[in-house]
Formats: sequence, C-alpha cells, structure tokens
Amino acid sequence: MHALTGTLAAATMLLYGAVALADNTPSEAGADAAIPAVLDGFVMHDEPRPFRDKTFLDPGGEDVDLSTFEGTLSVVNFWATWCPPCRKELPYFEELKVDLADSGVRVVTISLDKGGRDKAATYLEGEGLDLPAYSDPKASLARQMGVLGLPVTAILDPDAREIGRYTGEAEWNDPAVKDWLRALAKGRNAAPLSVAQEPEPEERGLFSSLIDKLRFW
Repeated sequence: MHALTGTLAAATMLLYGAVALADNTPSEAGADAAIPAVLDGFVMHDEPRPFRDKTFLDPGGEDVDLSTFEGTLSVVNFWATWCPPCRKELPYFEELKVDLADSGVRVVTISLDKGGRDKAATYLEGEGLDLPAYSDPKASLARQMGVLGLPVTAILDPDAREIGRYTGEAEWNDPAVKDWLRALAKGRNAAPLSVAQEPEPEERGLFSSLIDKLRFW
C-alpha cells in the first residue's frame, strides 16, 4: 500500500513538474500560428534556412550580411524602384516598422536597383518614407536566396535564418498580419528593436544630394 502511494505521489510530482516546465518554456505558439488569409500562398519552410555567404550594403554603404539582423524577427522585403507592386507595398512596410518595433519585429527593405543605395535612398526620401535603404545592387544575396521575381518578402527568425517567404504583392499592414508577426516574434523570443540596432545613413552634403537626384532621373 505504501509502495503504491509512493508511486502515485512520484507520478503526480512528475506531472506537475512537466506542467511547470511547459509554463516556463518559451512559447512555440507563434511557430504554429495560422498564416493570415491575405498572405495566402506564404510558404513556411520545414527547417530554417541560413544565408550567410553573401554580403549587401547597409544604409551607410557598408558591407553586411544577414547576421546583422540577429535577435529580432525580421521582415526582409526585396524591392526595386522600377517595380510598381514593390512601390505600392513600401508604405505598408513603413507602417509595420512603426507599429511592431516594440514587438521584436524588424523591417528590412533591400533594393535591387543597380544604382545601389543612392537610388534607393533618393526614392524613399522623395516619397517621404522612413525605411532603411539597404541595397543589393549586384543581386548577390537575392540570387543565393533564390529570389526570381519582385517583390519577395522573407521572414527571418532571431538567428537570422529564413523560416518562410511570400512572393508577390500583399497587404502587409493588414491587422491580421501584424498579429501573426507579433505571435511569431513572441514564440521565437525576438527582442524589442532599439534605435541603436539600426545603422544610420552616412551624412551627405548638398552636392551629394544633387547627384543622387540626377542619378534617380
């Protein structure tokens, strides 16, 4: 009888221990959250995909790779000034950037314009968009990631590995998309984005700004 009681007590302790452990384990709900209807066609990979071999340019013109975005859930949009659907999406991404920064979601816009950072920055400034002017003028990263058309938007986990992507235009500012991204960030322990995590564009004089505008036209 005592042996049976002891066995039951041990089993109960194991059960409560498992529940407590589950309560203290980072939530994986975000990984299993339903993809919003407006992102129908979003492809979630079975395993995260690291892409670290290729560099591109940050807003200051320095070489970086995707490891730059470690620590946050990153929404990486490949776009170009000559792509009408891309241009239509950009305000949606600015809204995401503002609304989700405190949720551990970073928005990264990478231009594939051959004019590089200057052309991208000039366009964004002209449209009044406060988005980072990352650029991949030789499409090195885009080719490695298999970006075959534009726009393409990839989601990176806090280890800067791609966990899924959407090809084509979508309403990224839809409330359901925001909730989904918040859930993904929470489930993957993404840290809130601080101002210090975004590199500042280099200072540019009046002459440089004029050259930028001439390049754009």
